[in-house]
Amino acid sequence: MAYTGNKIAYFRKKNGYTQEDIRQEVYRHTGKKFRQGTISSWENGKTAPDMDILSVLASILRVSVDDLYDKPEPKNEDIMTADLISYKEGLSRAQELFAKQKTEQAFHQLEELCAEMLKKMNSISGTYEKAQAQLRAVREITRL
Repeated sequence: MAYTGNKIAYFRKKNGYTQEDIRQEVYRHTGKKFRQGTISSWENGKTAPDMDILSVLASILRVSVDDLYDKPEPKNEDIMTADLISYKEGLSRAQELFAKQKTEQAFHQLEELCAEMLKKMNSISGTYEKAQAQLRAVREITRL
């Protein structure tokens, strides 16, 4: 699922607006002027609009403010534990294959395990990046 910035871009394009259109509409609704790169900065997650601007954006884009935010996925530490157990079992299988001199099979087992672990790490990294974007949004809001 996209982070807030991507959602702003998604809904902007869906409604046929350019970034300049959004900048002008926000100005029309709030009287606040933004520099030309501000909308791009929001869409790239470098900065985030404050809550009153986010509300105006939602109105302009014909969505709710909630539609612009990710719904947090439920955290389940059991899933993480299950992943670790699965990785440990995969390593044990590879060790057994090495011990039986089945090196090609062992390397294949390790390749699969590494691919699984990299996929999980990419997922965790994406979650971390989302959290950073949300933290930036909170910082912007608290600067008011």
